[in-house]
Amino acid sequence: MPQQQQLRQTTRIPLVGAPSTRTFWNSNAYGGTASGFVGIGVVGVMIVGNVTTSTLDQRFINAIPDKIVNPMTGKERFYVYKRPGFETHTTPASGSPGTAIRVWTGQGTGDKVISAFGGTNSTIYDGTTSLGAIVGVARDITERDVAGTATLVIPVDNSRAYTFQNGGALTQITDTDYPGEASLTTAGTFVHMDGYSFIMTTGGRVYNSDLNSIANWSATGYLSAQFYPDVGVGLARYKDMIVAFGRESMEFYRNIGNPTGSPLQRIDDLFVKVGAVNSTAIVQMEDNIAWVGSSDIGTISVYILENYKPKRISTTVIDTQLAWRGGPSVYLTSAKLFGKTLIFLQYGLVTYVYCLEDDMWHEWAPASTILWHKFAANTNANSLVYSVSRNNTSGKVYKISQTSPTYQDDGSNFTMTIQTNKVDMDSENYKRLHRLTIVSDETINATNLNISWSDNDYDTFTTARTATMASDRHYLSNCGSFRRRAFRLTNASSEPMRLEALELYYTESLH
Repeated sequence: MPQQQQLRQTTRIPLVGAPSTRTFWNSNAYGGTASGFVGIGVVGVMIVGNVTTSTLDQRFINAIPDKIVNPMTGKERFYVYKRPGFETHTTPASGSPGTAIRVWTGQGTGDKVISAFGGTNSTIYDGTTSLGAIVGVARDITERDVAGTATLVIPVDNSRAYTFQNGGALTQITDTDYPGEASLTTAGTFVHMDGYSFIMTTGGRVYNSDLNSIANWSATGYLSAQFYPDVGVGLARYKDMIVAFGRESMEFYRNIGNPTGSPLQRIDDLFVKVGAVNSTAIVQMEDNIAWVGSSDIGTISVYILENYKPKRISTTVIDTQLAWRGGPSVYLTSAKLFGKTLIFLQYGLVTYVYCLEDDMWHEWAPASTILWHKFAANTNANSLVYSVSRNNTSGKVYKISQTSPTYQDDGSNFTMTIQTNKVDMDSENYKRLHRLTIVSDETINATNLNISWSDNDYDTFTTARTATMASDRHYLSNCGSFRRRAFRLTNASSEPMRLEALELYYTESLH
């Protein structure tokens, strides 16, 4: 019999890309709505009674993509590195969830961490010192200057609002013309601009305080968002404009200095027929806005503003997840870490993270319960980014240090997971993998990367083999034969790690 020909080859598999899970996998058998969360596994989310995100196909969990462009040649090179962990900063309110946080930049040296804790009524803390309690749950903590005095302004879920001025006390806004005191329902948070404070009502009105005041409001100080009949969701600021979000539309306003009534005027030619699903799904990020948008044709997607127009940044995988869960359970927040602008899309125990600079999504899964409901920072004062969590009742303010990061969540290790798509080198032939080399940095301390693979469409994975990452030769030998193979890489140590690619040295049988 003639001998079978073999071709020796080497190929490289980049370890970056977009999550490509089969969102409709077995959906007919399990239904299409999410219920019964029981936890997050290493490579997926288990939900009793339904399949939402399968454990199949390409996944990047706790692994941040990093695109580096050579300025001389324009050539791109891709890496992926382990996300930083969350340390305990302070414990203001043990046993309570956190609902709002802010670094008070206008007071003192600009590094005071102000937080709100409580699931029914909130207590506001300066570090671990109580500034007082409020009736209702704090939605947010905002900041403005009132006649030269640094002032915190706090909207509450029952439509009340409170202020705290430097050197003063926590005080409720009681002016009967403030919409929350006039039996109107406020939506979202405050936006402060040009000496005014603005807030929206669910009826679609944008109310403003008196000039250079937060305590005083007037009966005529409002403008109705009425270009399209809609429910008011909340406000945000885009450059020098106020953006009013409805459920299915957006309107833009500019301060034109009206002497009476509202100082705002609607910019009619900037009207957008996409709204926001709820006020917790709108986030300010520097001079831009990200939000989970909805429309009257059933779309639920994640957007950012680009030249006053919505730019969709979510993928079909993420949009499907949003459609299954609906808008009321969605939270959006943002943080800038290590030069990356990250947008966190959180629903239930699932968090997808978008990197604005690299235009890529990945996932974060915590060691226990989610630690990143909201973020706050003042990098002029220090290199720390702070967060609180609605899902965690530890009563803690957490921190990420950008100069000396840890790779644990509140003292517990978390797992970085990279799972590739199936690899077949565009060939139906069988391949024998002689050597698998991990292209990566050498770690400072000893840690292992666990590597397993599946040759049967992710049904089963082999027992993981380990590669020692503290050496300069990270490879496995004698890795068997396959036609199509998916690889899974995991690391659960407290060590940093940066990976680039898998390099496969194999022979292919030619029939």
